[in-house]
Amino acid sequence: MARITIVPLVLSFACVAAGTPSVFAQSIAAAPRPPAAVPGAPPAGSAAPDGYAPSPAWLGQTRAPHPAKASAYEVQTVAEGLTRAFCFSFLPDGRMLVGERPGHIKVVSADGKVSEVQGLPANLYASQGLFEVRADRAFASNRTIYLTYIALPEGIDAAKFKSPGVLLVARATLSADDSRLENVKVLLNAQGTGGRLIQANDGTLLITSTVPGGVGENAVDWMQPQQFDSDMGKILRINPDGSIPKDNPFVSRAGAKPEIYALGFRDIQGIAINPKTGQLWTSEHGPRGGDEINAVAKGKNYGFPVIGYGREYSGKPINDDRTMQEGMEQPVYFWTPDIAPAGIAFYTGKQFPAWQNDLFVASMVGKSVIRLVLNGDRVVAEERLLTELNTRIRGVASGPDGALYVLTDGPGGKILRLTPKQASRATAW
Repeated sequence: MARITIVPLVLSFACVAAGTPSVFAQSIAAAPRPPAAVPGAPPAGSAAPDGYAPSPAWLGQTRAPHPAKASAYEVQTVAEGLTRAFCFSFLPDGRMLVGERPGHIKVVSADGKVSEVQGLPANLYASQGLFEVRADRAFASNRTIYLTYIALPEGIDAAKFKSPGVLLVARATLSADDSRLENVKVLLNAQGTGGRLIQANDGTLLITSTVPGGVGENAVDWMQPQQFDSDMGKILRINPDGSIPKDNPFVSRAGAKPEIYALGFRDIQGIAINPKTGQLWTSEHGPRGGDEINAVAKGKNYGFPVIGYGREYSGKPINDDRTMQEGMEQPVYFWTPDIAPAGIAFYTGKQFPAWQNDLFVASMVGKSVIRLVLNGDRVVAEERLLTELNTRIRGVASGPDGALYVLTDGPGGKILRLTPKQASRATAW
């Protein structure tokens, strides 16, 4: 297999809050980036389905049956006019906090009114953008917001590299009038090309950090998910002030980055805490096929790129199509061909009793919301909702009113609200 030239950048940051002096500076040499594609050159591979259908490790690990009874729901548009919205979550008062990839934060009220928050970090690299905006669990008293976003290193010619920016994790205070971010402080340089964040029940922050990839790249050229001196391809865990929890699994391992919580991931797009167990669950893009749902445990290795259920974009097997190896974890569920899973959420409302504790997965290529019916950590049924919209779905959340909320993708993004269908009413769009 031909190898690409991996360029080990020395990345120097001066990460600043808007209108303030530098608050963080760090140089690293562990975040390589692939060179930019040659103009006019044909793509080296494809994401198109090719008939590859790996055998699951157990019955139901993929292609679970449809539930016996289909869901009946109505759809209401709550807000629209969002631009490439990437994430959304609820504030304690029921309003929604929305992050748009080009570098905008919006607050959406229950009646759909949209307002914008100013004061994002001045070095946010809009070409790669904002990946997460989420309120602290104690937001009602501390008004703390967490961000993950891409910054372009100083002195780097972005045109020479594919995804030249690097993922930073920051915290800020939302002003009393909700109009701007204040006291922005970078907590961690997470090295990756993108990543999500969620706060665990113990207050620590769990952060995903992706490895470079895409059509034209080979998974086996990017072994950082298996390397302890790199944050890429990992779940990272820090305290809200940026310090390292003393009980992280690799804090005493020589040469390991102490923030590593779990390893062996490619491109995590969705992140949720299981309300029954407190465990972290993720959705992950495979290369060509092999999209996954994982239930993540501290210190475990989830295999990529040593094992997986996808193939290279060239169509070639990855490590002879190896799907399991001792010491590496299996996904809870996988899809081949791709569905492009995005945000995920466990349903905890009361409006749909049959959905209680099911996992909902936003699907972009699949243009649906996928309901995974769970028995413990095993999937026993799969149902696809909102296929009638024929649109890419970016996010999903269980609302405080018991409804299911959905975020659509693209330049005309909407927030939709799903409630039980009433026999006497037609579906509202």
